[in-house]
Amino acid sequence: MNSGHNSIGIVKVNGFEIGGQRTFIIADIGSNHKQDLQLAKDSIDAAAAAGADAIKFQSIQLNELYRRPDKKTAEFVKQLEFPEEWHSLLKEYCDQNNVLFFSSPTYLKAVDLLEAVNVPIYKLASAQVGTFPQVVEKVAALQKPTIFSTGIVNYEQITEAVEIFRKYGNDQFMILHCNSIYPTPPEKVNLRLINTYKQMFGSPVGFSDHTNGIHISLAAVALGANIIEKHFTLRRDLGTPDCSSFASDPAEFTHLVQQVREIESTTNTFNERLTIQDEETEFKESIRYRIVAGREILKGEIIAEDMLVYLRDTSGIDCRDVGKVIGKMVKKSIPLNELINYDNIT
Repeated sequence: MNSGHNSIGIVKVNGFEIGGQRTFIIADIGSNHKQDLQLAKDSIDAAAAAGADAIKFQSIQLNELYRRPDKKTAEFVKQLEFPEEWHSLLKEYCDQNNVLFFSSPTYLKAVDLLEAVNVPIYKLASAQVGTFPQVVEKVAALQKPTIFSTGIVNYEQITEAVEIFRKYGNDQFMILHCNSIYPTPPEKVNLRLINTYKQMFGSPVGFSDHTNGIHISLAAVALGANIIEKHFTLRRDLGTPDCSSFASDPAEFTHLVQQVREIESTTNTFNERLTIQDEETEFKESIRYRIVAGREILKGEIIAEDMLVYLRDTSGIDCRDVGKVIGKMVKKSIPLNELINYDNIT
């Protein structure tokens, strides 16, 4: 994509080179399934059709996270819950759609559930990176590619997670710049952190977009993001925490993928302008200024600057060669507005 790609490592996931020329685009369905398996499958269909490279869920269970949750917390987390038996069902369904399935484990048993279906990549949410080193250790030991999200963690805590992975000899980690504000106001996004993280860790870096619309994601790609994650919902009126204004519906997500691919096409080659494009050359030739008689120039006259004008034409002597014309004698009179040609001067 840009110069940043040349100095970072490549992480391969099922043949996809994250950190290479192509942005890895994740549709984050999250809780936008409402514990309805058909809704989850319909969401996978739509995300795959929109062009997502991967589809992410969140492995979360109230009783695996809280000892004694208060009523408000319990009601909220119940909206997010991901039925454990779905892991194999949705992995198989994603395989049928030729799109990669994975999920963020929020408790230790979730890692076992994901390993049982052999997910090729993990995502550790910032809530786990920042507060639960045991799950970071467990995932690191699997030697699989893993994305760290940074929403509620600082440099020190990201570094701690990286060091855990390095302890296990796992260098297949990626950083996902994220803001844990829903939706995130543009002035709080701080996209420049993408290249800061690249310089710090030498790994692929992406952006998890919680802003409204897709324009901030597009800016992230232009700045060098290797991964884009965007919440995905079939409809914004589902009533789930993840289907708010910052989630893309199928039409918007399709537009996001199309525009990311267009941005990639503008940056995946480098031309130092030693030559110009064929189309540019053709246009340039059509607008060259030629040397034209500004008045009738009689036979035997010596051509002077004040006898000439310069007008665009597809033939004739280029204006840059006027030094080869001035001072020459005309062999045959040249009418007003006629091109000057070498065969009529001596």
